[in-house]
This record gives sequence, C-alpha cells and structure tokens, in this order.
Amino acid sequence: MKRNKGRWTTIAVAFTAIVASTISVGVLAAESSGATAKAAKATWVIGNIGTYSGSNSSNFIGGNLSLLAWADYTNAHGGINGHKVKVIVKDDGGSPSTALNDVKQLVNSDHVLAIVADNSAEDATFNTYLESADIPVLGGSTPLPSFFTEKNYFPIGATSNESVPDLLLYAKNVLHQTTGAYLYCVEAPVCSQLLPVYQGAYTAIGGTLAVSETTSVGDANFDSQCLAAQAAKAQDLEFVGPSFELPGIASDCATLGYDPTLLNEDVVLTPALATQLGTASAVFAADAFPFTATSAAAGIYHSALEKYEPSVLSSKTFTQDDADSWASGELFEAAAKAGDLGNKPTRAQLIAGLYKLKGATLGGLTPPLTFTKNKPNSVSCIFILDVDNGNIELPQGLTPYCPAS
Repeated sequence: MKRNKGRWTTIAVAFTAIVASTISVGVLAAESSGATAKAAKATWVIGNIGTYSGSNSSNFIGGNLSLLAWADYTNAHGGINGHKVKVIVKDDGGSPSTALNDVKQLVNSDHVLAIVADNSAEDATFNTYLESADIPVLGGSTPLPSFFTEKNYFPIGATSNESVPDLLLYAKNVLHQTTGAYLYCVEAPVCSQLLPVYQGAYTAIGGTLAVSETTSVGDANFDSQCLAAQAAKAQDLEFVGPSFELPGIASDCATLGYDPTLLNEDVVLTPALATQLGTASAVFAADAFPFTATSAAAGIYHSALEKYEPSVLSSKTFTQDDADSWASGELFEAAAKAGDLGNKPTRAQLIAGLYKLKGATLGGLTPPLTFTKNKPNSVSCIFILDVDNGNIELPQGLTPYCPAS
C-alpha cells in the first residue's frame, strides 16, 4: 500500500506540474497576444494632388516623388508617434474636372487625414470643396492664392500676397529696381489670379507695374511681349507660367537688346533651366529652403532622395517644388506630434496641432510659421536664389529674407 500510495503521490505531483506548466504557457501566450495587440499601430493615410503631367506640369513635376521619399524616410525612422504614414498620390493632368474628382476620391473613398502638398495648377476648382469639407491642406505650391484666402490652407513658406512684395523689395533694396513688366500664361487660372497681387505689391513699395502681357504655352517667340516691356522701360520682368518658356523669353528679349532682371516668384527653377538662361540675370524666390542647399536639415532631404527616389536628383526637372513637398511632409509631422495623434487620429486633432505651432521653422527648412485659428494664413519671408551665368547661388544661404522685419 505504501508503494502504491507513493506511486499515486508521484503521479499527482507530475500532473500538478503539467497543469501548472500548461497554465503558465497559457498565461504567457495570453500576455504575448495582449502585448502584440497593444503594440499594433494604425497607419495614417494622407493625400497628395498635383499637376504632374500635361502642358503645365513643369512647375510641379517631381513634388510627388519627394513626398514619397519623405514618407519612406519617416517610416524607416520609426514613423510619427510610432505610426507609419501612407501617401496616396493623384495626378490631375491639368484637367479641372479630374482635379475635383481626384480630391473627392481622396476625401470620401480614401478617407485621408489631410492633403499634404497641394501641387495642382487646378487648385481653384477644388479649394472651396476642401473648405466646406473641413479638410486641412498642409503645404505645397504656396504661390497658389488659396494659401492666403482659405482658412484650411496651411503654407510651408511665404504666401504670394507676402512673397511678391518681399521679392520686389529685394529688387528695390538690393538691385535698385522699381519698375516692372508682368508676363503670364492664359492656360492656368493661377497666372491671371496673381496679376492684382503684383499690381498691389508694386504700389506698396512705391514702384510701378508698367505693363502686363499674356503668353500661351507653345508660343514660337516672345518679341511682342519683350518690345512692350522695353517700351515701358521695365527694369524687371516677372513671368508666371510653365518654367520651360523662360529661356525663350530671356533669349528673345536679349536679341532685341532688352536685358531686364528676371524676377520669379512662381516659376520653378531647375539646374537645367539655370544653364538655359545663359547670361541672363534672374532672381528666384523660394517659399521653403532652397532645393540646392545641402547643409543642416536640408542635407537629410538630399540623403533621403538619394536612397529612396534617386531619379529626382538626377532628373532635369529637379526643382524647388521638390523641396517644398518635403517641407510639407515635415509640417505634417510637426502638427501630428503637437496634436498628439494616435491610433484613431482625427482631422480636428491635426488642425489643433497646427495651431499649437508658434514660430516653427521645421529645423530651419521654413520661415517662422504661426497659424491663426479659423483665419486665412499669410506667411512672409522668402529664400533667395540667384542665377548668374548659369550658376545657382544662395546669397543669403538658409537665412530667409524678411524685409518687413
């Protein structure tokens, strides 16, 4: 009996150990499952729209790739608040109806948190829709008037109502020029929308916008426009339109013996364009950090492009819009952190985060940014890029030009 009793005692102990082990394993499995569930992080979805193809795409092409590189770089470095970011890109091709439909799809089907980098020449066709839907637009091509007329637009740099007088003050204070001519394209609404902005800016600085002339994509020559500007004794010539037309304007004017300083707030500069301008003198206003800059935070931008979108750096269309789109992504990150976005982020939280930013420069990539609640946001200060004999120079480096201050 003692032996049997010992045998059953041994079995009982063994059984108890097995049960305890099973329970322990079960608890560990449950804890592991709970930890996995707790560790799961939602992916945030943002939208991007631009005129990345078509006749007016030269001012915007590549901005989408720069934003995608930003997302890849951000996700590879832990995301934002531990969350990865997904970018859905729409190309409106320069079509107003396509642009509106694209935006509606991003909002209603893709449920994006925001539009990040509005690079569309057809912005005027959907800005009121985004306003009514309370969709925030973070950065992009800030010369678009929407950035200083719509309260849900948050610029990453100088808005055109501020950058145009800033640029003209640079011409007045540094180049000693106060009389200009305005050439603008008839295809994109933004070109004509900026005409009164230039008129008001010249009046504000005590200068004169002596003449305005239209151009059309594919014009064989610009003799008539150059002659009109020359007759008006315009020292500056501002052109708003597809950037590939600027070398032809400079060449035709030079042939006629007219050599004004080309001032450009909207035309997107590229290394190829600088070379094509030859001996013409040109000054470009950049809204965010100059795309050729490689120091400080701008160096991260170049490194990310080299790794994730190397075609951008080697492209003939490597432009300022690429830098602006990167800065737009950085603005989203700053707002998301300030708004403490989490697993169930809302647009309201993102907008609240934007209003918390006070004098933010995003690591030196933008002029100081402060947004006023429920009001359109105007931003001053521009970055200067000079073109001299085909070379792009940064006379002020990464220090923005702020004449008003």
